[in-house]
Amino acid sequence: MKTTKMVSLFIVLITLCACKKESKGEKDNYTTTTKSTASSECLAPASWFTIVNNTRQTPPPNEGPTSVFANNATVTNCDFHQWSWQKFLWLTNETKGVPFFINNMIQVNAAGQKLDPSNGIVLTDTAQASGKSDILKTPVYPSGVPKSTTVYYSIFMDKLMYGTMLKYGPIAKNDPTQVKGITFPVGSLELKTSWIDASVLKDTSNYFVTQGTINGVKTKVALLGMHVVGIVENHPEFVWATFEHENLAPAYDWSKATPTTDAPVTSTVDYPFFNKANTATVTNITTGNGIYTDVFSVYKYGVPVEKAMKGSHNVQLYMKTSQNGSQNFNNIRTINASVKKQLTGVWNNYFYNGSLWINTEGYNGTPAQAALLDSLSYNLSNSQPGDLTRGSTAAYNITMETYVQVGFGPTSIHANTVDNLVNCFSCHNTSHKSNLSPLFISHVFTGYVGSLQGLNRTQIKDEHVKEIVKQFNVRLKLRTKK
Repeated sequence: MKTTKMVSLFIVLITLCACKKESKGEKDNYTTTTKSTASSECLAPASWFTIVNNTRQTPPPNEGPTSVFANNATVTNCDFHQWSWQKFLWLTNETKGVPFFINNMIQVNAAGQKLDPSNGIVLTDTAQASGKSDILKTPVYPSGVPKSTTVYYSIFMDKLMYGTMLKYGPIAKNDPTQVKGITFPVGSLELKTSWIDASVLKDTSNYFVTQGTINGVKTKVALLGMHVVGIVENHPEFVWATFEHENLAPAYDWSKATPTTDAPVTSTVDYPFFNKANTATVTNITTGNGIYTDVFSVYKYGVPVEKAMKGSHNVQLYMKTSQNGSQNFNNIRTINASVKKQLTGVWNNYFYNGSLWINTEGYNGTPAQAALLDSLSYNLSNSQPGDLTRGSTAAYNITMETYVQVGFGPTSIHANTVDNLVNCFSCHNTSHKSNLSPLFISHVFTGYVGSLQGLNRTQIKDEHVKEIVKQFNVRLKLRTKK
């Protein structure tokens, strides 16, 4: 593919239980640490599901200097999956039917400005982070609910992260070099959530539904997905975890594909984002193609796989990346099953679709870790064997990263490789306008700095796209040199 075409396509991108340790015989390039111990299942402890006065009261995860993350040499893949699930459960603890994150966090727009929650969740943004034209709609069905509607997005920050943004934003505005090496403190938390007008769903009983305003009009809205993005000890890059409703779209059928041809996607039932009367191909999940529905998920739990030939038979393999795919997949599968057995109520209809972080073993203390992130810059997302990404190296949410699941403007699914994987760090990294700081990993922070510089929300979005294009150009040059 020519460089200009690739760039144009990329413009629209973008605690208490035993854990499963690293598998025997697999070290260094494919594990979270270099240690290898006996395996045990990655489970959810019963303490997460304590019921008091008929309501679940999940405790917040320990993520500071006394947590499992305090020792980089012993932390495991499962520890991150447990943090992700426990954080989600804690955030969805309800008081009088309202979850913690709505009652206790600050809703902001992409420029970091507070929004008025008096009439519920404020929803105006429809474009995915990958570009203005990347939106997601429900189909128009021949029967049942007739109208099609668009997915909307909201952002929440906790008081710690919001206060840190207010402190360092003006400094970054005046002299970005003065925030080099500065990180958000442990405990900082940001959420991105996806919602839809609840009236278009045929059955809302298994969705969390709350009051919202869509472009100023009050309506009931249903939660589709959530990115839980938080900082734990030794990980100033954030842990990027994603959750979504379990019944939004069909999955790509790898058994019907070959190493050289894609399988068309069909369904025998309707989904909120797939009409069973239709057939989908890779063009339905490609940026900038003008198709906004009949989408599907490619890599379960964000763990990339591939088709290969073994003798005369097609076999499905885990793609060789910086993370042990089999171990990561099995840990997510087992902790999801463990939660499913113990969780009751509407939140049991949402599942954990994986998370992403950086292996910081050997980089002790915030200065060393910040310097590592700065040195990786726009290469933070690289996931070839030997690189430092860990967890789901193709992490995505079907409602938020719909069109970049198999890379930058793919023409096929079977041709995707580790060099083309897209994950959270493809867009969220330390590089911003030739300046470096872990603070720039947060797009809300960079948006806030832009608003202080007098940019409006449209200009902030344009600046963001320009920055991504610049980074992608550099990445292209580096790949060409290989």
